Formats: sequence, C-alpha cells, structure tokens
Amino acid sequence: MQAEKLRMEIRKTMVSLTRTGPLLKGSISRVTLGKKVRTKGNRVAYLLTYKGEGNKTKSVYIKMKQVKQVQAMIQNYRKLKKSTNKLIDLNVKLFKTGQMITKPQIP
Repeated sequence: MQAEKLRMEIRKTMVSLTRTGPLLKGSISRVTLGKKVRTKGNRVAYLLTYKGEGNKTKSVYIKMKQVKQVQAMIQNYRKLKKSTNKLIDLNVKLFKTGQMITKPQIP
C-alpha cells in the first residue's frame, strides 16, 4: 500500500517536470553605470549571472523589457530543481520498500 502511494506521487512529480517550460539558471542583478549624459538620473543595466561550465561565473546583459521574462524562466528552473529533489526523495523511499520500478511510466 505504501509503495503504491509512492508510485502515484512519483507519477505526479514526473508529469509536473514535463510541464516546466523554458529555463534559465542564475540571478538578475541591477547595475548602476553612472550619470546619464543628456538627462537626469543614472544609467541602469540588468545582468543575468550564472555558473557556467567549469563552475565559472558568467554574466549576460538583459534588456529592460526582458527582465520579467527572465525572472519567470529563473522561477521555472527553481520549480524544476525542487521537483527533481522531491522525485529523488520519493525514489529513495520506494527503493527502501524493496519495490523499485525499473523504468518510469509517464501517463
């Protein structure tokens, strides 16, 4: 009975993984570049900062109109990471029951 509940939860989690959407890893930073030349205020830029290959920090310029889209993609990545960790925990629990499934079945 416990194993069947775990299998159902695993299926639900796997379905949620397939519906994640576009992903970006990292964080957005708002950078002040100094005073504007022709008008009042400061020049502002947005950067996506993430760890790339070889654990090297990389930054990518983001246009102001893209900030919300990038935030949504970062949120999708966080949801994916959370779901993946949940799936691993569920698989460990199922493994401990001795009734591990060999190949996952996605509905």
